[in-house]
Amino acid sequence: MPTDDLITGLPVATAFKKNHLIPVVQDLETTPETRKGELEELKQFLAPYNNDYLINGFFRFAQRQTPGTLTTIAQDQYSADRWRISRENAEVQYQRSDGSAEAGLTSLHFGTWKKITNAGKLMIYQPIDGINSVSLKGKEITLQLQMKANVAKTIRVAIIELQNAGTINVIPAPFVTAWGASGVDPTLGANLAIITGAQSKSVTTAMQKFSVTVTVPSNSKNLICAVWSNSQFSVNDTLSIAEAGLFVSASEGPWLQRPIQQELILCQRYYWKTFDIDTAPAQNAGTTFIHLRWMCVTAGATTSRSPSYYFPVEMFKSPTITTYNPSAANAEVRDSVAAADCSATAVTATPKGFNISTTGNAGGAAGNPHIVHVSAEAEL
Repeated sequence: MPTDDLITGLPVATAFKKNHLIPVVQDLETTPETRKGELEELKQFLAPYNNDYLINGFFRFAQRQTPGTLTTIAQDQYSADRWRISRENAEVQYQRSDGSAEAGLTSLHFGTWKKITNAGKLMIYQPIDGINSVSLKGKEITLQLQMKANVAKTIRVAIIELQNAGTINVIPAPFVTAWGASGVDPTLGANLAIITGAQSKSVTTAMQKFSVTVTVPSNSKNLICAVWSNSQFSVNDTLSIAEAGLFVSASEGPWLQRPIQQELILCQRYYWKTFDIDTAPAQNAGTTFIHLRWMCVTAGATTSRSPSYYFPVEMFKSPTITTYNPSAANAEVRDSVAAADCSATAVTATPKGFNISTTGNAGGAAGNPHIVHVSAEAEL
């Protein structure tokens, strides 16, 4: 019975793994049990290369904050890039945690959410862009992730759909309209529904892998992957998530991190900033960072226009641009030589890029540098 690859002379499975060659079909004497085992081995090998529909599933990026510092997140706003939170009451904080010494993890980081101020329920969820969600209609998909908590907890895991009556890429706010008692799933916003049903997962103090598999309805518009607490978290309780992915598959498989630059570009479709990647955007943050800079053409209180700046990737939609004065606690462009602020700073933006106009300071001279930081948000 032929067992070697015709090109390499190696056993079929070995040749495929070494060279990504299409394996030679075994002859008809192969038993169904052997063939099933080979297919399972091939499936496990290919699983990491299956398209992952989640972004930032290894929680490397939290561009809106200092990632390693616990930061309070407002209702239905983003913590880690692409990951929103909702909570029953004030407050929930987010922090990127170091996973290098965490048993069972192959990712360098994981995300940790902490309930503070009041005991209450919380939810962590990622809405998926409609251009990707629609391609999954009618397919069997699996959400997989690792979780742990500071004490043993029951965590509910589900894939939610924005139904046909909703508007694609318009995620209802509030996302949760009523939280319910312990053991009761929350009531979701308009046109949101759990696909098939949420599942309870027994989360302990050690990272474990969990998964949920559903078939996407034929008329879904957006998918949202979500986890939430089955009962109230006490003050200072935490939930951590790692290695999250959403795959076209009937079961969970190995998790493989994308190259970091690819992951960053995916995040920057929805959020981009001029600050260093782990620096929280802020006014009066100093001029040591790589801010935007152009030369004023005319002196005094005249209009100064920047060149066009282009995003590293076309954004999801025309973003909301926020400006940050590097040297004062306001949003104006700064004349760095005159050490004075400009005025009437305004931004024109498209999904591809933006430009800035401002009125120069009365004491500014032609040729003085005008400097400013920006962030751009184009979320669902």
